[in-house]
Formats: sequence, structure tokens, C-alpha cells
Amino acid sequence: MVLDKARGKSGVFLDGVASHLGSVSPSLITLISFILAVAFAVAYYFSYLNPAILLAAFFLLAGSSYLDALDGAVARMFKKETKRGDFLDHLLDRYSDVVILLGMTVSLFGNMFFGIVAISGTLLSSYVGTQSQAVGLGRLYSGFPGRADRLVIILIITLLQLFTLRFEIFGDYITSWGLLFLGLAGFANSVYRASIAYRSIA
Repeated sequence: MVLDKARGKSGVFLDGVASHLGSVSPSLITLISFILAVAFAVAYYFSYLNPAILLAAFFLLAGSSYLDALDGAVARMFKKETKRGDFLDHLLDRYSDVVILLGMTVSLFGNMFFGIVAISGTLLSSYVGTQSQAVGLGRLYSGFPGRADRLVIILIITLLQLFTLRFEIFGDYITSWGLLFLGLAGFANSVYRASIAYRSIA
């Protein structure tokens, strides 16, 4: 949620580019963003072969994150917002979340237990936000980390892993500890969102 608020102030980085994409379907941009997320996961897994692959993973996720914001900007600017597009966007966001975290988990730098915690915490946080909408309260984006926050954190983790490579902290790599942090933060945010939603129900 912290970085989600900055999307409206992105200026030329989103709206400037979006203004040239009137003929492009926002759903196509969403799909490409998802494909790049899958490519990130594959690259992260194979990064043990060469550190340059980890750098490639960084740029793949950066591209995916940018397109994840661009699709909405295009939809809003050219009045292409639809329920089907909204559904596809949020559906592929969840698939992307799982694929990204799974790629990190099964990589040389991952930890299976921490990865399960990361995926579970992330999905629970997202679920509470959408369940709030299901009972008529509106979708909840509050708390930390929101999806934009999470993607930036993963980008930072990727860079830190690239520069530390085989350095371990208490027997685990930076990636593993990053997964644990995301998982615990996700669980905490799910409780925070649930408390907000529960108090709002008449």
C-alpha cells in the first residue's frame, strides 16, 4: 500500500507511455506482465549457473512490475476498464505472486519452509482484501506490504543476492531471509486488514 499510493504521481513514467498505447488492449499488457514474472522465476532458479542470470531476473521483474502498473493506466486513460479486465488483472497478479515466490524458494538461494511462509502470507493478505469486497465493503489495499511494496522488496532482495552471492546469514542466503520477511509481513497485514474489515461490518 505504501508504494501503491505513488502510482498516481508517476507522471510520464506511466501516463506518458500509456498515452501512446490507445490501440493496445490492457489485458494484453497484463498477460505480458505475467509472462515476464514467469521468466523471472525461471531465471532465478537457473541463476546458480551464472550470476548474470540473476541480473537478468532483476530486469525481468522490473519490466513485469512496470507493465503491471501500465495496464491500469491504459485502461483508465482510454476508458477501457471492464469487469473482465479487472478479473484477469487480479487473477494473474495472484498467479504471478505464487510463481515469483516459488521460483525464489526452489532456487539455490531459497529455503522451502521460508518459501511456504512467504506464499501463504502473501495469499492470505490478498484474500482478505478481496473478501472484504465480497461482503460489500470494497476492496482493501491498506497495510504493508501491498503488491507494489512486495515487488520492490523482491527487486531489492534480488540485487542483494547478486552482490552477496554465496554469503550466508545463520546458514541461509539473503533470498531465504527475504522470503521469511515477506511471509511474516503478509500474515501481519492479513490480520490488520481483517480487523479493519470486521469492524466495518454492520
